[in-house]
Amino acid sequence: MPATLTDLTRTLNLTFGPFNLEPRWPTKSSVRRLPRAIVMSDNKRMPDPAAVLDELPRGVAMVFRHYGDPNRAILAQKTVDQAHRLGIKVLVAGDAQLARRVGADGVHLPGRLLHRRVLFRIAAMRPSWLITAAVHDRHELTRATGAGVDAVMVSPVFPTTTHVQRKVLGVIGLTQMATVARMPVFALGGLNTKVLPRLKPCGVIGFAGIGQFIR
Repeated sequence: MPATLTDLTRTLNLTFGPFNLEPRWPTKSSVRRLPRAIVMSDNKRMPDPAAVLDELPRGVAMVFRHYGDPNRAILAQKTVDQAHRLGIKVLVAGDAQLARRVGADGVHLPGRLLHRRVLFRIAAMRPSWLITAAVHDRHELTRATGAGVDAVMVSPVFPTTTHVQRKVLGVIGLTQMATVARMPVFALGGLNTKVLPRLKPCGVIGFAGIGQFIR
């Protein structure tokens, strides 16, 4: 793990730390336990998510995706078990039942699941869970607000190979989204150690991604 990534998470902690939250965010205990960075698992670039956990800097959580993997449940259990041994939180993407089965710390919702009724069901299953959501525009941000998620991942900030069809927000677009958001915002998409310092004035509390965690 490059020392620059560890240094950056530490720097972002000081800049975007939970003790500097702006009044526009509701006071929620979940906000106080948000990570400063989130690694997103990826079928192709990260076939074994558990293998990455030992190298993560302190304060980093994982969103376990691996959609469509025939061994998804087995991989999820292995990842959660290893993460918990290391004190790392894991959110399972798009499947609250699987998250409950493997003892995950929360759920990450793709845009298609941003509905208040979905959040009600999840909250009823595990009130203490951390719930995040992926948003790509103002419309999805409004839906995430109505659903009452704890935090959102706004993307893509910069060009990325995983979502080439999405319009890139850039620093200005990210700042605009973070300014109107009623919950903490993580930046996602096309990030690396060279561009991460540009996020400091954007109003985000951290970042998420894949590539910068596996190099």
